[in-house]
Amino acid sequence: MKRQIALAVGITALTVTTASFAQDAVYTAPAPATAVVEPAPAPAVVEHSSGYEGPNRYMIGSGLVVFGLSYIPAVAVAAESSTSADHHLYVPIVGPWLDMGTRPACGPQAISCDNETTNKVLLGVDGVFQGLGALTTIFGFLSPEHDHTITTTAAADKPTLHFTPAQVGPSAYGATAFGTF
Repeated sequence: MKRQIALAVGITALTVTTASFAQDAVYTAPAPATAVVEPAPAPAVVEHSSGYEGPNRYMIGSGLVVFGLSYIPAVAVAAESSTSADHHLYVPIVGPWLDMGTRPACGPQAISCDNETTNKVLLGVDGVFQGLGALTTIFGFLSPEHDHTITTTAAADKPTLHFTPAQVGPSAYGATAFGTF
């Protein structure tokens, strides 16, 4: 409250003027500028919408990439391998699991068993990624892409106070204050 009273006293002091007789020269002042106080504009609202309605393109794309990155090496192994079980890798998604189930037993040497264990782990990882890629692609077709609408409202303007010269009488000049509160 004290702040508002001090502001009112300050504005009143600026608008009260008296004639100055410091010099007797005649001065013709230009026409005073008139201040027009316009109402504050309404807050700006910005809305953005993608406008796309349909399957989720991002899920379909990422599913196809994951599936492709896991299926292409499996096909390359099936084409190069002399093991008959590896020919199951031509079948997408279930091929790695069929291959794992029909692989020959490891021999008496420990080195061949280590290699066979590594092969089975790689087949399991490949089968998991092929399945995840296929499921992601299917879910992409079943779930609609979300229509993103972003609404932004400009923050309310802070209070402002402006002073401008003004004529306050037939021969006196002062100041006019205006602003938004």
